[in-house]
Amino acid sequence: MSVETTPQPVSEQATKPSLFQRIVHSIRSIEWTQVLLVSILTAIAWCSLFLANNILQILAGVVPVMAGIYLGRKVRGEYLANGLALGLLTFLFGLAIMIGYGLVGEAGIAPMPVIQLDPDQPPAPATLLDLISIYFIFSAFALIPFPAFGTVMSGRAEERNRQLQREIAERGGRLERPGVVRTLEDLQGLSLPQFGSYVLNLFRKKGFEFKDYRFIDKDKHLDLELTYEGVTYLLRLSVADKVRPGTLESLLQDMKRAGIPKGLVITSTEFTPDTIKAASGRRNVLIIDGKTLFAMAEG
Repeated sequence: MSVETTPQPVSEQATKPSLFQRIVHSIRSIEWTQVLLVSILTAIAWCSLFLANNILQILAGVVPVMAGIYLGRKVRGEYLANGLALGLLTFLFGLAIMIGYGLVGEAGIAPMPVIQLDPDQPPAPATLLDLISIYFIFSAFALIPFPAFGTVMSGRAEERNRQLQREIAERGGRLERPGVVRTLEDLQGLSLPQFGSYVLNLFRKKGFEFKDYRFIDKDKHLDLELTYEGVTYLLRLSVADKVRPGTLESLLQDMKRAGIPKGLVITSTEFTPDTIKAASGRRNVLIIDGKTLFAMAEG
């Protein structure tokens, strides 16, 4: 018994990376070129606003988050690691800039900012030690966590957008919100993506549940896959002037290939007499023309 049970935890342990391995993987996944470039620019912007003796200092708090948002759109993963690296490097670059400026200021080459550390004393030019102290106090918290927050937030949003774009590309396009349909002419004027949304909304009101959609035949048809009481239905939509038997025949073939028991051919216009004849007598397929569909929506 022990021989059979011991391998399982070992295999689980082997497949699950340790904390140290995850940290090493995150560090290796940091896109250093992007991080270094953004951190240098952020440090320059931060220090420029930090040294300003005017209302521009208010904007300094926005810089770390904006830098993280920008970086999140550029990197392709490990957003937290990239964001933390951005914050740490920005802090170090900013510290170097402040030390350099302080040395130049104490040499009399550049003006030092005027500060008032003691309320009982008048404002006076800052020293190098004052600059470094103030930088540590105000920058340690702002420059390390906030770029990471911006990077994670922006990176995940960008990842969701990329996933959505991939799904739209796989489906051949996206559904569009239809305009107000008050007459049959309004219905017949809908484009195929708008007609798809119209039919989907109508069937949802009838109790159908949405599963998937796909544009096919070079955007001549739109397939909606719905379920009703556990039964899957394949709806083939068309906005052609007259729907011919080929649309019905291709639907039957796809239903057989996918193992879908029920199907409908729906158009905003009308069917040719041959299509109506081909659909008559079939128990697993129905055809719905524009007039019937509009009556269903109005009923």
